Amino acid sequence: MANKCIIKENRIKHLEFIQNVIDRLSHKSFLVKSWSITTITALVAFGIEKGEFRIFVLGFPVSLLFWYLDSNYLWLEKCFRQLYEAVMKREVTPMSMNISNYKKKISFWKMALRPTVWPIYLTELGILFTCLAYLFYN
Repeated sequence: MANKCIIKENRIKHLEFIQNVIDRLSHKSFLVKSWSITTITALVAFGIEKGEFRIFVLGFPVSLLFWYLDSNYLWLEKCFRQLYEAVMKREVTPMSMNISNYKKKISFWKMALRPTVWPIYLTELGILFTCLAYLFYN
C-alpha cells in the first residue's frame, strides 16, 4: 500500500514539473508578443519622426525573429502538453522530461500559423510595409 502511495506521489510530482515548464513557456510566449509589439511600435515611431525608410526595413527581420521565437515557445509548450497527457495515461517512464518523440509529431509551422500568433506578426509586417510605401510615394 505504501509503495502505491509513493508511485502516485511521484506521478503527481512529475505532472507538476511538466506543468511548471508549460507555464514558463506560456509566459515566455506572452513576453515575446509584448516585446515584439513594443519594438515594432518604437521602430515605426522613430522611422516616422526621422523619415528614414531604413528604419522600417530593419523592422521586417525583427518582426520575423519575434514570430519565430513565439512559434518556437508555442511548439515546445504543445510538446510538453503531449508529454503531460502521456504521463496521465502512464505511457512514459517516471520523471521523464524527454519530448523528442513529440517534436517529430507536432509541426512547428502549424504553431506559427495558429490564430493566436500570425495576426500579430502579419499586422506588424503590414504596418511596416505601409509605412515604407508611404515614405517611397511621398
